[in-house]
Amino acid sequence: MPELPEVQTIVNDLNKILLNKKIIQVEVLDSRLAFLKKSPALLGQTIVSITRRAKHLVFLLANNNYLVIHLKMTGQLIWLDNSTWLAGGHPTKDLSQKNNHWPNKSTRVIFNFSDSSQLFFNDTRRFGWIKLMSPLEWQNYQERLGIEPLDGQLTVDFLQKLIHKHPRSKIKTLLLNQQYLVGLGNIYVDESLFAARIKPDRLALSLDKNELKLLQKNIITILKSAIARRGTSFSDYRDSRGQKGNFSEKLQVYGRNGQACYQCGQSLQKIKLNGRGTHFCPICQK
Repeated sequence: MPELPEVQTIVNDLNKILLNKKIIQVEVLDSRLAFLKKSPALLGQTIVSITRRAKHLVFLLANNNYLVIHLKMTGQLIWLDNSTWLAGGHPTKDLSQKNNHWPNKSTRVIFNFSDSSQLFFNDTRRFGWIKLMSPLEWQNYQERLGIEPLDGQLTVDFLQKLIHKHPRSKIKTLLLNQQYLVGLGNIYVDESLFAARIKPDRLALSLDKNELKLLQKNIITILKSAIARRGTSFSDYRDSRGQKGNFSEKLQVYGRNGQACYQCGQSLQKIKLNGRGTHFCPICQK
């Protein structure tokens, strides 16, 4: 699933091409999304802005309603006109090169714009979703989401209060919980904990203030660095240029089980923590 840097990369690029485009038709190829086809809240509306909230892409329409998209595990967005294409998310193989095979069997929705360009929402496993929300519905929905790590709310004081409320939780489990802190998944939690020299299965109450300072600093630094490098890519993720992100070159522990730690040379380990694959160094992290 794309995490904060990957979603932010898609948002940044779509903002350059989709603003002020008018939606004139919505083709729905998935019955679960049939409500989009003739919705007066969507048809004839222009896109005013595109932002990110947690791992959601949020399109503000001219009528002040919101088109909210979550790519989940296999979702992708592809924008196509006569001469240009942009794509992001978890694609099929053909996303690595320009082609004329859209829509394909994974296409769920096609947004047609007045300038003849199109935005395809593809999702092989159909875990992703699209919702139309009024301003009040969007406000209410956000109440279930935690703070954003890059807007100044992620402070040492916040982490201390969170730990005080959940002292027996494992620190990685707390950081992954989107009700407290949004946008982080396995990749950036593992990397942040390594940078702060904290084992992911430590009880939250065992962390002292200095460790929390290091953790807070490294979460912010790593996320910003990943955004600057257009995210992390493995076998199937591509950014909104249809390219692989390059933060993978900077990964210290994630996906490196059994390989030597760059810091101490010890073999890195992988464990299951609340069902999530978790990478760490048994020497560098305490």
